[in-house]
Amino acid sequence: MVNADAVAEWDVLIGEWDEIRHGYYLGDAPAKVLECARNLEASVAADGPDTALWTLGLVLIGPYVIYAYPDAEAEAHVLKAMGAVEQALGQTPCAHDEHPCDDFQDDDELDNFRHVLDMLAHPEGDAAREAEIWACPRNLAGFARAFTGA
Repeated sequence: MVNADAVAEWDVLIGEWDEIRHGYYLGDAPAKVLECARNLEASVAADGPDTALWTLGLVLIGPYVIYAYPDAEAEAHVLKAMGAVEQALGQTPCAHDEHPCDDFQDDDELDNFRHVLDMLAHPEGDAAREAEIWACPRNLAGFARAFTGA
């Protein structure tokens, strides 16, 4: 059974991440990015069920502290969190022939991540199969590797 409160919390968070991505978030964006990085590290360490959402959320908003408003300390924390994803999940076997990270070309594709995050937060019906591929550990490690340039 899906926890409605948790889903509602994800909906709010995804909306905030989308606002950061598009430059109109009214809150403390660097703090929100660091919160995502800390939650990602904790989720990876605990082999948590929300690792996909935290990873792809950081792919979406991590560039804020690297390019939009550079912050060396925050950048280091974001890169460390993504490195943890790649290290923990990079060698996980899977049965998928392809992953979304394989075809990801440029920053413009991040505009569609809002829909991916929504699908991961609400993996019902036909979207469940696609969510499975996006949440695949190998896919997450691929995005993390691309993010860090490793």
